Amino acid sequence: MDKYIEVMIIGSILLLNSCFSTASSIENPLPQHQDETITVLFSDSSTLQDEKTYYDALLELQQIYPANMPSFFIIDAGDRDVIRYFNIEKFPTMLVLTGDEEDLRMEGTYTKDEILAHLIEVFQLEQEASLTIQTSFESTTGVYMN
Repeated sequence: MDKYIEVMIIGSILLLNSCFSTASSIENPLPQHQDETITVLFSDSSTLQDEKTYYDALLELQQIYPANMPSFFIIDAGDRDVIRYFNIEKFPTMLVLTGDEEDLRMEGTYTKDEILAHLIEVFQLEQEASLTIQTSFESTTGVYMN
């Protein structure tokens, strides 16, 4: 009788253990180096119209700052492991990640200009652009600014 109880307990533990998803692991499911910054857009085919402003903002940002754009990933709503890992509850959602650190989270609909402003701020592109413009101005005019 004792062996029967032992088998039941061990069987129950093994059964319950197999019910846990590997998605609950603490390892980032995206291919990224620890110090690399990436942009991730979580997309759902039922919200494509809401995502248009995200795509427009990212394309415009790439045109303005082609050398400074980090890698960009689009994750479909069907990719449940990644959705769970990043705790995505609303579509569209855009994350800017550096390693395991979340630099920006935008959930829901925004205007293109709002998205651009947040991305320029998080990527610190305005400083770089103004420095580039200032350096260009100084070199072409001979007027140097402090």
